[in-house]
Amino acid sequence: MADDSRNVLQKCQLRAGRAATRIALALPLCLLPLTGLQAAIVDRIAAVVQSDVITVSEVDQMVTLRILPHAAGRSDDDYRKEVLDALISQALRYKDVERFGSEDIPRDSIEGRTQQIIKRFPTEAAFTAALSSSQLTLEEFRTIVKRQLQVEAYIQERFSPMIFIPNEDIETFYKGPWSAQRRERGLAVPPLNDVREEIRTLLKSTQLQKEIDKWTAQLRARANVDVFAVK
Repeated sequence: MADDSRNVLQKCQLRAGRAATRIALALPLCLLPLTGLQAAIVDRIAAVVQSDVITVSEVDQMVTLRILPHAAGRSDDDYRKEVLDALISQALRYKDVERFGSEDIPRDSIEGRTQQIIKRFPTEAAFTAALSSSQLTLEEFRTIVKRQLQVEAYIQERFSPMIFIPNEDIETFYKGPWSAQRRERGLAVPPLNDVREEIRTLLKSTQLQKEIDKWTAQLRARANVDVFAVK
């Protein structure tokens, strides 16, 4: 019995490679209680972010629950990779948020985002079935949503005030890509003053995403992140 247990543990350590030390505390989560002389691995490690383990089953849950929109034409494998990358980024960002204190999120905001995700399913019953197959309760899912919103609130507080879009940039974008896209779609091009704030919001959103990507890349460069399996 002891020999079998050691063999299973060694297999987990080999899969983890250079991250074996960091995930040692999480390895018992990979094992079922021993029955007779047999032990079974019930989960696999998808990634390790510092000391936090992301399991393949967590990736499965987020894929099943469509935590990210599934773009048309995107393969299931690519979508899984996108979800895993999002989980890694979320783990890194949330650690940074916790350093400064996470903001409380109103229940209405959590419910609003939950409903947005539910609408990615053909029916609410389909979402409920996905929730059940993922072995999550609705409250547990709301906790996941709350963490997302806490990170987003932190981003808005930290980065948004630093972003300024001058009128010159708005005018350049209006005369170039914005008007060209409208014409390609057969749409009229309204006067600049009618859409100035709309374009300002669009450019600000684009710049904010660049700041988020830069911040996340910096977090990842400073952290110990190891990816082992997607499925």
